[in-house]
Amino acid sequence: MGSVIAGAASGEGASFVDSTATITKRDNVTLGKEVYVGPFAQLISSNNITIGDESNVQDNVVIDASQSSVELGKMAILAHGAAVKNGTRMGTEGKCPAPAAGAHADPHADAHGAETAHCPSFVGFNSVVEGAILEMDTMVLHLAYVGPGVRIPSGRKVNSGMRIDSQVEVMSKTAPLVAGDRTFMDGVIEVNVAFASGYSRMHDEDSDSDKGVNYDAGMTKFNPFRDLPELAGVNVRDTKFRNRIIGDVRMANTLAELDKVMGDHISIRADEAEPFKVGTIAAMGSGTIFHGLEGSHIEAHDGVVYGKGVIVHGGGTPWNDVTIIGKNVRIGDHAVFFRSNLGNDSYVGSRALLQDTKLPAGTVIPDNWVVVNGEFINRVEW
Repeated sequence: MGSVIAGAASGEGASFVDSTATITKRDNVTLGKEVYVGPFAQLISSNNITIGDESNVQDNVVIDASQSSVELGKMAILAHGAAVKNGTRMGTEGKCPAPAAGAHADPHADAHGAETAHCPSFVGFNSVVEGAILEMDTMVLHLAYVGPGVRIPSGRKVNSGMRIDSQVEVMSKTAPLVAGDRTFMDGVIEVNVAFASGYSRMHDEDSDSDKGVNYDAGMTKFNPFRDLPELAGVNVRDTKFRNRIIGDVRMANTLAELDKVMGDHISIRADEAEPFKVGTIAAMGSGTIFHGLEGSHIEAHDGVVYGKGVIVHGGGTPWNDVTIIGKNVRIGDHAVFFRSNLGNDSYVGSRALLQDTKLPAGTVIPDNWVVVNGEFINRVEW
């Protein structure tokens, strides 16, 4: 796909679309400036898809406009594995907090000369929004669902695992945003704007740079150097490999071994957090994603089985900012493993969320459970 699509160009203000992203009707897609579209994103653009400035569409995200248009305003964040579907509007209405509250504000004059502002909105890991309205300054956390006709008002976040099908459920299944939420979203915007610029620049230098096993963009304050993945102790660049392995990823397997144990549409992307140390893989299902927040690391030990659509995401932790998966752990389909530390021979169930948690060897997390800070919070409702 490369870096250029309708409304996007290289140079200052460039937007970038990874080569593995798919767009069904390019003429129906409009990108603003400084938009990043990550590996294996799918834009089903039978109807119009509009993506505003400084927005990002991360790995394996689906924007489905097969039945009606989808509109993302400025600073919309679609995190790894999220899906937004027919009729969804995100970040186009509502209000932003005062700048002192931590908003990434973007003042500008509207058509009537009045000053307005834009601020981030967010859809989390493996969450689905279908025909809903997410106002500016909202979050849908992880493994959540928001259905047709529902409006999430500014200043609210949908709790992980919740299903909201009607407006009367909104207040009971959401919580107020706090300063830390807004700081987090600001950071995501900043990093992905840097990716739009960096990967566009790298693509201009080498049109194969966004394919297969390859360099990260580097040249940012959080990741100043371009790195190649290391497979079985050898730096590897292979633009023909079907999956994306990017940056300072240190894997125990050879590329030939990965070809046998990996499914498709896998993105292991160490371009923000680094390094990722990944032991021998027993199996890795299609759609698996590894990524991490700035300054963090991932260590996955030998013999891990990853189901389909698994998300492993690093971030700040009490154990030196490392997300750790022990030996012989099994992670079920569409589970989310976020800023956690799990001992050997453990099991994370399908569509479970493990966040900010350290648990010993032999732990079993049942299917469809949300576990945060070591506590079983609620079941995934959908």
